[in-house]
Amino acid sequence: MNRLWQRWGPVLRNDFERIWRAGVVHIGVSQWINQLVFVAQRILLARILKADGIGHISVVSATLNLVRLPAGGGIFTALTKLMAESGRDPARERPVMGTALSINLATSLAISLVTAVVLGRTSWVPDPVANAILRRMVPFLPVLILSESFRCALLGQRRMRAAGAAMTIAAVLSLLLVTLSAWRWNLPGWTAAQIASFFLALVCVTIPLGSVLSVRWDSAIARRLAGIGVFAFLGQMTGQLILQFDTLAVSGLLKDPETTGVYNSAALVAQQLLVVPGAILTVAFPMVAQNRDDPARLRSYYIEISRKLALLSVAVSVIAGVAAYPLFGLMGARFLKSLGPFRVLLLGFVARSLYTLDNTYLDALGRTDLTFASGLFAAATTIGLNLWLIPHWGMMGAAWATTLAMFISLALRRATVYLFIFRWRAVC
Repeated sequence: MNRLWQRWGPVLRNDFERIWRAGVVHIGVSQWINQLVFVAQRILLARILKADGIGHISVVSATLNLVRLPAGGGIFTALTKLMAESGRDPARERPVMGTALSINLATSLAISLVTAVVLGRTSWVPDPVANAILRRMVPFLPVLILSESFRCALLGQRRMRAAGAAMTIAAVLSLLLVTLSAWRWNLPGWTAAQIASFFLALVCVTIPLGSVLSVRWDSAIARRLAGIGVFAFLGQMTGQLILQFDTLAVSGLLKDPETTGVYNSAALVAQQLLVVPGAILTVAFPMVAQNRDDPARLRSYYIEISRKLALLSVAVSVIAGVAAYPLFGLMGARFLKSLGPFRVLLLGFVARSLYTLDNTYLDALGRTDLTFASGLFAAATTIGLNLWLIPHWGMMGAAWATTLAMFISLALRRATVYLFIFRWRAVC
């Protein structure tokens, strides 16, 4: 044991010091708190609203996650990148913030209007309860988009402590507000509290930005934001399809709110595990952007993170598999049916972590076109497998479809990074 510590102790200590200085610990702890709050909220809501109520809000959440991407116009990734390149110089940051703010206000207002019309005149969301909730929430989409933009600005500044504190405060306040309102007024209370949470999140991320906030427009910056943002939006849209399509397909094909709620609980808990690699990759993004002209360092960093992410993800999957039974048991006896899909989704967790690393590299280096191209294949694979397997195996078919699609997509994304980032840059 002493020999092992002598060999690995200094390595572990050095790694911890590095991630502490970079802010990984701060943003990681914050994201862990956020996920614990989210899981606690889901457990409480499952007790209050039961499985069918969870099914309705699952459709609402999945739909909002899809429409928020065109509402953001793909600016989130571009904003983080340009803020990172500004080097904490307020004179360079203000026009970036002002231009991004103007674009986001225009896109979010337009998408909220279009979405409201579509929900009112079509059966795009076949669940009538979810449709009614969405029609009340979409007018407040610009508030949600601005809070996400401001959070990305903080991350681009590498102010991980400020971003983490803002996220934590907003999550805790949301937990109290949403659960109490749902307990008192059921789904109408949940809806009103969710809208109030949008405003709470915006306030929490606005305060740390302070003097950097601006309304200054810069045409050159707008062109850069649009150039990166168009493909970033398309890539993020395909990414959200991968994350949300299984829930929407289960709802649309099986037409059973309880089954949708049971499956979505498994899917969401599995997605929350991404907080572990996510904390590392959040900090990695500005580092990659700042070292875009140093291919050797980028490649060395990529290999190091890949190995450590793989080991970390395997460990997290094992722990989550052991903890799954008591966790879903807290939600209620009906949610024990989530165990089967959850354990299948855990198989794809390692692949999803590494896939996210590749996405971080492509976006931070401005190759959002490659993110979109490879993501489009991943989305098509996910959609095809879900439509094929769900009618035969129900929610277990959704879990297997999502997991298999992720492994197939990871292989393509790894090849894309190697060929177009490392090999191409080495030749150039």
